[in-house]
Amino acid sequence: MTDLLFRLLLTAASGALDLWVGIPVGFALGLPAVLVWAAAVSGNLGVAMLAFFAGSWLRRWIQGNRWLAKRRRRVEHAMKRYGVPGVALQAPLLTGTPTAIVVALALGAPVRSLLRWMIPSVVLWGAVFTGAAALGVSFLWD
Repeated sequence: MTDLLFRLLLTAASGALDLWVGIPVGFALGLPAVLVWAAAVSGNLGVAMLAFFAGSWLRRWIQGNRWLAKRRRRVEHAMKRYGVPGVALQAPLLTGTPTAIVVALALGAPVRSLLRWMIPSVVLWGAVFTGAAALGVSFLWD
């Protein structure tokens, strides 16, 4: 039981970094696909909530960080072209959820609207990435 809990927490912590990190870690730890998805998405949404609450501090840090300039430009482009739904739907793919949240908030996105779009986006992309990874793992082991 403690081994399972440890693997779930490690997957969630990795998912907090990014879904692209958490999902492979979960599979490498031998977790079933449903648990990989739940843990990675939970970790990613947890850090997304932190980004919402620490938005003003993170906003200043992101605006001054050269390494994040390319990601910031991607979010700005998506925000101008597609609005809040576009930012939310591309976030797990291109920039990472927390970065997209903070930059979108800095660009004036309404918090409720951003939350309303970001949560389903992370859940959906988590399911897609987990399904793709499970399919890849099944090809390796069968």
